[in-house]
Amino acid sequence: MSGRLVLSLAAAALVAAYALSACRTSAPEVADDASWTYVGDGACQQCHADLAASYAQTGMGRSLSRFDLATAPEQFGPNGEGPTVCAPDGYCYQPLVRGDTLLMRETRPDMPGYERIEAVDYVVGSGNATRSYLLAAGGAAEGPHGEYLTEMPLTWYVERALWDLSPGYEDGNARFDRPITLECLTCHDARPGHETSQNFYTDVPLGISCERCHGPGSAHVAAFEAGGEPSDPRIVNPSRLPTDLQLDVCQQCHLTGTSVFAPGEDPTTYRPGRPLAAHRAVFATEASVEDPVRFGIASHAERMMRSACFEGSLGTSREMTCTTCHDPHVANDALPADHFNQTCASCHGPSAHLDACSRAGAETVAEAVTGDCVSCHMRTSGTSDIPHVSFTDHWIRRDPPASSEALSTVDDVRGDTPFRLVNLAGGGDPPSPAVADAHLAIATFSLYETQHPLPAYLPRVASLARRALAAGVERTDLRVTLGRALLAMDSSATARDVLADATARGPSDPYAHLWLGVAESERGRHAEAADAFRKAVRLAPMLTEARVRLGTALTEAGRLAEAEEALATAVAQDPLRHPDAWNALGLARLRQNRLDGALGALRRAVALDPRVATARANLGAALLASGDLDAARAQFEAALRLDSAERSALGNLGLILARQGRTDEARAHFQQLLRIDPTDARARAALAELSP
Repeated sequence: MSGRLVLSLAAAALVAAYALSACRTSAPEVADDASWTYVGDGACQQCHADLAASYAQTGMGRSLSRFDLATAPEQFGPNGEGPTVCAPDGYCYQPLVRGDTLLMRETRPDMPGYERIEAVDYVVGSGNATRSYLLAAGGAAEGPHGEYLTEMPLTWYVERALWDLSPGYEDGNARFDRPITLECLTCHDARPGHETSQNFYTDVPLGISCERCHGPGSAHVAAFEAGGEPSDPRIVNPSRLPTDLQLDVCQQCHLTGTSVFAPGEDPTTYRPGRPLAAHRAVFATEASVEDPVRFGIASHAERMMRSACFEGSLGTSREMTCTTCHDPHVANDALPADHFNQTCASCHGPSAHLDACSRAGAETVAEAVTGDCVSCHMRTSGTSDIPHVSFTDHWIRRDPPASSEALSTVDDVRGDTPFRLVNLAGGGDPPSPAVADAHLAIATFSLYETQHPLPAYLPRVASLARRALAAGVERTDLRVTLGRALLAMDSSATARDVLADATARGPSDPYAHLWLGVAESERGRHAEAADAFRKAVRLAPMLTEARVRLGTALTEAGRLAEAEEALATAVAQDPLRHPDAWNALGLARLRQNRLDGALGALRRAVALDPRVATARANLGAALLASGDLDAARAQFEAALRLDSAERSALGNLGLILARQGRTDEARAHFQQLLRIDPTDARARAALAELSP
């Protein structure tokens, strides 16, 4: 029987537990040892050359790569330029090839002369459906050697042969700044080396490795070299695992949702042969799970397990798994043309143990299974999370809804009704009610923060988190989640106490210290905030978000030299993603009368984000201090076009106009400034001097 379960909740509840899985086993049928280590694909290829060569041509084998113009499927014009694609916020993007390098150009039609060009460092995607692109930068300052990875704004959509905004960029243009998290990279890669940060990596292998499905190979290699048997319990052969654990190997990536990892686990620590539910909970909205039409691009396993084919196979000698139809070592386009039909016929043919096919017009079962089983019983359409693609819905049905064109995504998160969350990683021993509360609290806050920012989620998060903590669950990330929910509810004093408790109980967690610093900053306690941020930086030197906040807090506390040091390190580590840090660094230097350093930092801030009015105003102030009135005036005018209430731009532009003898215009600027802030003594004094 299927392991589906829905826990009943009161009508006001926003979350539920909902497991989709095969019947679970109590233990994996594979030996394991924590001392076994990963050896890389090279060790596998020595004995499994044919399998390795075939696997390298699959989508998984080509999931992360460097751009290669000779084999790239992307299309460009005769001059090596693709079309220009504009985002709703006014930024426009164009792919370019120069030599053998793929670049992306950013412009703004409303800002003639503005241009930013960045080179692609990595390609994500095999090219079967999409190709997206990563930018690598920084990592040269304090800390280990490595690079910060961010997503770039354009994606190549293979089926429709077009360039368009990357998924999610239509609703919120992250430009070149969207961090590539460890969970994201791990599902397109082997086992990346990662330091505590959103997106800093010390090692980025190319492609999903053999050991992601077979487990760490050191003991197996050593045993084989010592004359061991080919059938070796020191390596996982997924085909020999029970059905549920076979599925878990695939579901480590092919299960769409928000993951909540068990304490001590992260995306790289799952080992094949272990229950996935012991490693993480995976939450999705109930609406997406129940939807008979829409499905996500990585929802294969969850949709398959809703199928009568899957449920009917359980308990038989031929239980259905992903590899019933897919050979992970062979690309789909290398399979025989009738591969999938033959797979269906093996269960639904003349000697079927499941219901035989009854295709209309066929006189015998043997004739019935000569049709195109997939086109009749598996719907093809666009996915709910990725535009411009057609995917096969793995929910196999006798009469599925009609296939549809992949025209656009259906956005589930624009409404004002909170979603119920369901847990898809079922099986094993169910978590206690308190642990389930903790999982739901963390997942619900993630839904609020990343997808559906409705305030209605926050009280529920706080209630679940408090209930779990009161029941004895001890997770620092749960206390941080509670503190952050309280901050979002404007309960900064209570949030500060919760986060201080988190740092006391989890003193080695940099994020607890980071968010304690945020809470102290919101209360105007900048010295205390700086202390918390400094502890976060000490624990996680590559966490530039903490360094930037440290610099800001030190600036507010009047400790400009220390602020400059923190900000300079932040932008040296991660120079492309923090225009706010460049702006703060320039301001700190300006306040110390270090004009050359201030001008360089502020020009960099404006170059990275030309629409930040404060950076424009600060650059104008630095130029004014250097005596370049014309350049200063241009920056102040640009700042006021972006924000007509930018006070420093109004005041300084008034001063420039007064110096140039344009008294009426100067007076108008000071009058506007006083309307915004009637207490501005400098504007009042300047206006008095300009009076007739």
